[in-house]
Amino acid sequence: MGSAAMRLEVDFSQVERLGDRIIAKLNALREADSFYWSERQQCWVVSDHAAVAEGFRGHLPLSAGRHKLLAMFIPDKDEREKRIGYLIQVLPHWLTNSDPPQQLRLRKLMLKAFSRQVAEAYRPLARQIVRETLDKVSGGGEVEFVEQVARQVPGRVILQLLGFSEDYLPKMKRWAYLANAGFSGYPTVETLEATNAAMIEMRDAFRIEIEKRRRNPTDDFVSSLVTAREGADQLTEDELVGILHLTLLAGHDTTTNTISLGVAALSKDPQAREYMRAHPENLADSIMELMRYIAMSTSMSRIVVNDFVWRGHELKAGQVVHLMIAGANRDPRVFPDPEVLDFKRPQDQNMTFGPGLHHCIGHFFAKMQLSEFFPEFLRRFESFEVLDRDIVFGGGLSFRGPQELHVRLHPRALETVVAAEQYS
Repeated sequence: MGSAAMRLEVDFSQVERLGDRIIAKLNALREADSFYWSERQQCWVVSDHAAVAEGFRGHLPLSAGRHKLLAMFIPDKDEREKRIGYLIQVLPHWLTNSDPPQQLRLRKLMLKAFSRQVAEAYRPLARQIVRETLDKVSGGGEVEFVEQVARQVPGRVILQLLGFSEDYLPKMKRWAYLANAGFSGYPTVETLEATNAAMIEMRDAFRIEIEKRRRNPTDDFVSSLVTAREGADQLTEDELVGILHLTLLAGHDTTTNTISLGVAALSKDPQAREYMRAHPENLADSIMELMRYIAMSTSMSRIVVNDFVWRGHELKAGQVVHLMIAGANRDPRVFPDPEVLDFKRPQDQNMTFGPGLHHCIGHFFAKMQLSEFFPEFLRRFESFEVLDRDIVFGGGLSFRGPQELHVRLHPRALETVVAAEQYS
């Protein structure tokens, strides 16, 4: 490997410290060596668009079974069982950690609950929650945006979807932080232990809700999973809990991060704000471009199943491959001027939701909520500025997001808001 790439290597154990600087570092590494072997971290870093897309399609001997990486962090089997025994038990049952045929089976059983029709049925609720949340900060001034605004919307929506009490909302920041820090990058043993405890806490709450639906199924999301059948096949208890883990965590935190980072990006770009206000007909593509630009969806790892040659590189069984979504989404060969927010650019090559077998099953819910939030937020606030010199990020490599974001909001003039309401 070239010495330039070695100098530009990104330390994946330091994603929290790197914060937003990781994007520029990934860009530089991609241009120096888009298929880079890190001897120090014992992993491949693949970051050009064509190779990342190929890695996602499911045709190569790459496994999504990331739970197998736990052995790398705690090599001794007995110690691993003692410290993170529940993670060892539950993670193989997550859709995102499964390979065919299990992955296809789980996805088929889950599709009805995650369909476009179900997502659209929750749009009126999302609209109501967006308005209630923004009502509380409508006077403008300084807010801690992540918890006062960004987490409130998807957090409350996902709890309503699951039929869970909003009493869980204050716990969701900690749960999401530990899941991101524990399941991606290079976590410490202490982080893994804390993640294990959080997953047990969530499991115990989920089991109560599952048992309620078994005794008295309704038409809610959890009931649709409990009663899901494909012939004689149905979800096991561990699979149900795994789906609820993934739904509660990824279903709210990725959207929280997108709202927070999206607002941070728009705060610096008045032309982008005005374009979104003036072109509601292009809202879907505008949101996808915003997601490409902010790089919330950063990386997804795979494990090599069998030795094989990929683009002239010899990959060995057991090696880790990081498919860098953030690098692919800024590949200038696919996205000209990638550092510019361009709402007119085509979005068919956008990698945010991942192509192929593991295309994000919750994308309809994410898009629905974002399409409610951003127009309403821009309708109410003329401008807004991030007050933090350096945004403090969480420890996740797969999905990035700020832990705090201090924002000063400047409401639009009343007559402007009234005029916008008449045309909305």
